[in-house]
Amino acid sequence: MVQRLRVRGSIALVGALVAGGALAVQPMPTADAAPTLQVTTVVSGLSYPWDITWVGDLMLYDLRPGQVWSKRGSNAPRRVAISGFPSLYVNSEGGLLGMVADPAAATNKRFYTCQSVRTPAGNPLDVRVLRWRLTGDTTAVSDGSPVVTGLPVTSGRHSGCRLRFGGDGKLYVGTGDAATGTNPQNLGSLGGKVLRVNANGTIPTDNPFYSRGGNARYVWNYGHRNIQGLALRPGTTELWSAEHGTTRDDEINLSVRGGNYGWDPVPGYDETTPMTDLGKFPSARVAMWSSGDPTVATSGATFLRGSAWGEWQGALAVGLLKGQGIYLMRFNPSPTTTRPATVTRMAIAQGYGRIRAVQLGPDGALWFTTSNGTDDKIVRITPKVTVPRRSGGSLISPVGVTGARTGSQVTTFIRGTNNAVSFKRSTNDGASWGSWTSAGVTSTDAPSATSSRSGRVDLFTRNSARQLVHTWYQDGIRKGSANLGGTVVAQHGASLGNGTMDVFAVATTGSAWRKHFDGTRWSGWISAGGIFTSGLSASANPASGGILVTGRGTNGATYERTFYPTTATSSWVQRGDNLAAWSDRALGDIWPGRALVAVGNGVDGRAVVQRGSLLIGTAQAFTSAPDVVTRADGTFLLFGRGSGGELRVYDGRPGAFTSTSLGGIVR
Repeated sequence: MVQRLRVRGSIALVGALVAGGALAVQPMPTADAAPTLQVTTVVSGLSYPWDITWVGDLMLYDLRPGQVWSKRGSNAPRRVAISGFPSLYVNSEGGLLGMVADPAAATNKRFYTCQSVRTPAGNPLDVRVLRWRLTGDTTAVSDGSPVVTGLPVTSGRHSGCRLRFGGDGKLYVGTGDAATGTNPQNLGSLGGKVLRVNANGTIPTDNPFYSRGGNARYVWNYGHRNIQGLALRPGTTELWSAEHGTTRDDEINLSVRGGNYGWDPVPGYDETTPMTDLGKFPSARVAMWSSGDPTVATSGATFLRGSAWGEWQGALAVGLLKGQGIYLMRFNPSPTTTRPATVTRMAIAQGYGRIRAVQLGPDGALWFTTSNGTDDKIVRITPKVTVPRRSGGSLISPVGVTGARTGSQVTTFIRGTNNAVSFKRSTNDGASWGSWTSAGVTSTDAPSATSSRSGRVDLFTRNSARQLVHTWYQDGIRKGSANLGGTVVAQHGASLGNGTMDVFAVATTGSAWRKHFDGTRWSGWISAGGIFTSGLSASANPASGGILVTGRGTNGATYERTFYPTTATSSWVQRGDNLAAWSDRALGDIWPGRALVAVGNGVDGRAVVQRGSLLIGTAQAFTSAPDVVTRADGTFLLFGRGSGGELRVYDGRPGAFTSTSLGGIVR
């Protein structure tokens, strides 16, 4: 069964340069640009499928009653015969549960399962993690001793048990408390914990409680009720967990070393106790998100990645059992932020009932399993966006804003009515802003600013003859202007802050050109190669002495190249993030020891932030190409035109992401 859903984004304004240099402005073609989600039922007629994983291109899934199945491509599923598989205790939430492939499974064929095991008399024994090796698509054998044994089990209630590998190559095991009140806070019990082990079952000596001996050696953190989901955030070492609450407060947690998450339902098993009991444990880790009352029964979780997801790349997808569906949670791009930017129900996943596992497949699609008990399914949601193509020199978004930072001064420029350029200035790193001031210059395209030395801001604009103009300011006061000539479509300046400058321009053919200022005079125009359909963005790296330049190709892909005062890297290199697909890919300057911050617009205009290899969709929507300035502490300011044509600034400080209107009319 295949369904398709067209996801409508907001309308962003784009335009193309026409004869005489005027702008023809037209709406973004949403019929072609909006992402399509294709939903396919891959397997049906199942009974409680619990997890999905991939060994190379072979998909494995397990059923709670105790079977593992494989499926290759479009072939029918086949049951995997596993030599040495134990007798399971299947009751309530017990049985064959979590499953994960080894990070090197494509070559070593290993995978891991977690299951509740029974005694010869049929009574519950424990929950344990076992390792297997495929010997064919339908056969597997035991691959060494059990990885972990002794996880508590009672009636089968609250058995956990999700398995995921972390960025450190260790295996993490999310466990349940077995509905026994003393387990979560007792380091001698493996229940109500996140455990951390090596792939062969040995215990890492850097685990936080290793020196205590016994079961405490396995514990990564504790104080949990019933962990159902674990997810590694792409581009980071962050492990996140999804946990069942009582009648209140399902939780999404950032899983940190040695943390206590505050569940302690004693005496007895008192489920009126708060999930995170700050009365008993004032320093307990507060949830990154909690459901409140009523709960939705959060289950499996995975982060979305890949440009095909548009604005949702970087979002956390969370399966819902009682809530029946999938939540998409967009967390701001900082590990210290304690709340998501948005929580949205994924409309196309409705109507399938209870959802247990969600997993990003090697194909970039979101896979999920249902947990209704009869005719359960494995379903794939495949995203696809059609990126608008452009001819060289025809910009995807001719409207833009700009910002520059020098010390604690931040200046942002816009082009307004009658092409007049004006600016606002902050002297406290964006905490507050002064009034609008005329820049004393006009521009027939989006302006660009940088800072070539302390207290100075350098502005690049285009006059009515399409020539490049350089204007400079000291502490907010205009000091001079010079015509640099040429015939340009768009331009962007950058500086290492040592008095030198570079400006990169796109010609009417789409080719890139460069002018370099050595501190005394400007060079002539130097060919930089490439064919572009956006303005170029440039980021200075004082540590290396290079300037990273990026732009959008005719196919919507992002291309970048590094330039030095007298040389450049050999060629333009295509990037995989496609942040330039819908607008310029703006770059902040690279401070020593800090990851590059880049920003582009998703298909609905929402800003997508890249920090290093981490991509996250934000709640901020822009109707122009954005710009970004970075602070030395790694925080940033994003500038863009809001839906009403005003300038907006999105302040990315840890724990305090804010969007503020600065007013004005941006053209």
